[in-house]
Amino acid sequence: MPIYEYLCRRCNTIFQFLVRNPSTDTSPRCPRCHESDMMERVMSTFSVGRGSASFDDIADDASLDGLDTDDPRAMARAIRHMADEMGEDLGPQVDEALTRLEAGEDPEKIERELEESGLDIGAEGMSPPSRDPGLYEA
Repeated sequence: MPIYEYLCRRCNTIFQFLVRNPSTDTSPRCPRCHESDMMERVMSTFSVGRGSASFDDIADDASLDGLDTDDPRAMARAIRHMADEMGEDLGPQVDEALTRLEAGEDPEKIERELEESGLDIGAEGMSPPSRDPGLYEA
């Protein structure tokens, strides 16, 4: 019986579910808010050794010289670059927002739509999803 991970977009939390019948296409209900239409199956994370980059190393990175902080596309590329260097997973919400920024969409429109969909957006941008330590039955 496999264990699948689901992100509740309303709670911004990843839950693990023991799935007895993996052939069904239905999503489980969120253990916190009890919604099923806000649940999205996500890839499980795993750790990969990536070196020992630090914030100081990234701050000195020549590829960030001359970064146009008023250009959303350039900022999205820089955020991806920094996350790659640090070996950080930004989570599905941030990844979606960065993809849309890189495609040239309006940053305010992206933020508004993500807020309307119930995603947890903090004062400094979208927060990565939290992980619930429990194991639930689907």
